This record gives sequence, structure tokens and C-alpha cells, in this order.
Amino acid sequence: MDAFTALAAQLRGPAPDALRELSQDELADLGAALADARHRQAAALSEAGDRALSHIPRLLRGPIRRMVG
Repeated sequence: MDAFTALAAQLRGPAPDALRELSQDELADLGAALADARHRQAAALSEAGDRALSHIPRLLRGPIRRMVG
């Protein structure tokens, strides 16, 4: 699989055709940056959820966490 196809898979949809002008290395770097951004976003969302749950009484946190997912 080439880097453009891999990037399109990461985007979960068609990649803009303008990205075809980038080299394979540049596309790989862009894919790595996208993956890193998604990991940081997931960590930030998890941390925000934990902070939000800290305002809920301790006995209710487990059931609420299970309901929210």
C-alpha cells in the first residue's frame, strides 16, 4: 500500500487529490502527524471525562462511567 492510500485510510474517506503532489515521505510524515494528533485528542478527551466525573459523588461514578461508555 502506498502512502497516499494509507493516508486515505487514516482519514476514513477519500483524501484530497491535491495531496498526490506530495512525496511518499511527506505523505508518511503527514500520516504520522495525523495519528499523533488523534492519540493526543483521545488522551485529552479521556482526561476531560475523568475531570468531569470527579465532580460526581464517588458512589455514582462507576455506574455513570458504565452508562457513558
